[in-house]
Amino acid sequence: MIILLPLSFGYVEYYEYGLDQRKTTGSVDTTQVYARGRYLIGPDHRFIKYQADAHYELFDRLSVFSAGGSNESVGLEFLVDVDFTFFLIQDEVGELHEELASNYREVITSRAKDGIKNEAVSVSFTEYFQNRKEVETRFRNAVQTRWNEAPSLHCTLDQFHLGRIRIPDSVYLKQLESRVQNERNDREEFLQQSQLEREQTLVQVNAINLETEKVLRTARAEASLIRAVAIAEAERIKAQANINGTAMLLDSSGIDTQDQITAFSYIRTLRNRENVDIDVSYLNADSVIRTAPATP
Repeated sequence: MIILLPLSFGYVEYYEYGLDQRKTTGSVDTTQVYARGRYLIGPDHRFIKYQADAHYELFDRLSVFSAGGSNESVGLEFLVDVDFTFFLIQDEVGELHEELASNYREVITSRAKDGIKNEAVSVSFTEYFQNRKEVETRFRNAVQTRWNEAPSLHCTLDQFHLGRIRIPDSVYLKQLESRVQNERNDREEFLQQSQLEREQTLVQVNAINLETEKVLRTARAEASLIRAVAIAEAERIKAQANINGTAMLLDSSGIDTQDQITAFSYIRTLRNRENVDIDVSYLNADSVIRTAPATP
């Protein structure tokens, strides 16, 4: 008993799952999965153990292809780094043993690579740099979907991280040439558009200048007409006032004969001339030399 009793115990660590295996026949009981602990299973039994904590996998420089068929995605090969962790489903460890046994890790990583590569061909080249988080989520979902396909791998994806993206020189040069050509095309389109804008602007400027000249000429003509009409009207008013004033002056002065009126008009005309100076003197009784009439 002292010898057999210790041999009858089996131990499962906290980071392990255990399946009971009979030593003599090699048969494995897959109906019960043992978690951490110490179990009395008998001296002819032992535990086949599977990892219960996180499995860590790293894909270093995994070769993928981007989507093609547009100006911004060249559809060529480049390299990505991907690392992730996964857990085995405790209740399905027995099924895992029956279907995959110790090769489960290789099968899981192989399907993960398939999922990433299949999803990568639908992702454009620029999305890897402009929408990195979205690409990482798409890769994660693709891996989990691939694992869920029959036959199931009895595991769940935990952490997933898209690491460094390495672009081969051929892809880099191809992408650079493509972007440079796009910039040339945009530049040419801009130049053509700018030339068209200049010509359209010139037409509009000419139209505005012509309209301005038309308005100015019309305004000058109308102003000249108004000025001429105003001058004519002013002359008419002045002439009428002159006639009325002369009539009133002649009436108040007692000038009523034609000779007197003619003399007055002549003197006034001379006075109105700018280059003529006229002094008018009046004779009185003291300034007249009186002479006696001659006797016969």
